[in-house]
Amino acid sequence: MKILLDGYFDRNFGDDLMLTLAARGLEEHELYVSSREIDIENVRYTQAKSGFDVYLKVTGSGFVIYNTLGAAYRLRDACREEKYAPRRAVISCNIGPFANAIGEAAVKKHLSRFDFVTVRDARSLEYMNRYFPEKNAVCRPDIVFSLPDDMIPDVKRENLLGIAVRGTADCDALAEIADRYIAATGGKTLILCFDGGMENDILAAKRVKETMRTGDKADIIQYETISGMLCAMKRCAAILGVRLHASVLAARMGVPFTAVSYSQKTEDALRETGVTSKIYKSGSLPVQEVTDALLNPTDFKVGDDVVKAASEHIGKFKEYLEENN
Repeated sequence: MKILLDGYFDRNFGDDLMLTLAARGLEEHELYVSSREIDIENVRYTQAKSGFDVYLKVTGSGFVIYNTLGAAYRLRDACREEKYAPRRAVISCNIGPFANAIGEAAVKKHLSRFDFVTVRDARSLEYMNRYFPEKNAVCRPDIVFSLPDDMIPDVKRENLLGIAVRGTADCDALAEIADRYIAATGGKTLILCFDGGMENDILAAKRVKETMRTGDKADIIQYETISGMLCAMKRCAAILGVRLHASVLAARMGVPFTAVSYSQKTEDALRETGVTSKIYKSGSLPVQEVTDALLNPTDFKVGDDVVKAASEHIGKFKEYLEENN
């Protein structure tokens, strides 16, 4: 079956990993992407605008609207996607928040065009059941929790603090946390940049490093390959996850972490998979409290049940394909 994979093509580690995991789960099919921004084994690049059996959007925050311009983009995408294939599906998404009623209306219009939907949190499932009960939406943990064992690097843990930065983060607070962690442990800091595209994390990383008193003990790790970023994370003794997938991957790989939330999606994704430790708000980080949490982390690793459930975004999609073949 010819499947066009779509998502957020902008050099974002988390989104690239989501698409890679989807492709691995669908390797028996003929897979395509329409962007050269991503290179996935056994997935072909195409410029074709039609002729596919199924269009599959793999997106986390693809139905969040921040402004009226975003609503226009949603409507544009809905029209474009209809031309690709007669059947359309979206997996592992969350729905909302919306900047205004126009944004919500645009998302509803967009969602109405999909034949099959899976979401990654109960809040989004409730939304689907309220407004689109006929679609029988499925809720499973974020697909990144399904990272297979053979993709987890076999590297030793080092005396490193990993900080997954984001452009909107409080860089001064992150710098102070890094300094205090280094002072207490004598270790180093890896500043992890998940996004190298429009939401470029490099500027935030440079600001953290330049603000640190111990900046000479901080290395900036830019996302180049999935395996490279996973390896950097697995080396860390603790991770401060300002980006959602930093915390998700830490929980999957058994790396101690402290989560920072810039959106409700972070709290939903983590709480619903058993994380009970405090999740801090990105705009008001209590420096010493966060440092103490990183120095005395609670070991947490999601169980096999969560990993299996997360893989069911693809499993349920395959069932949909079989039922509609």
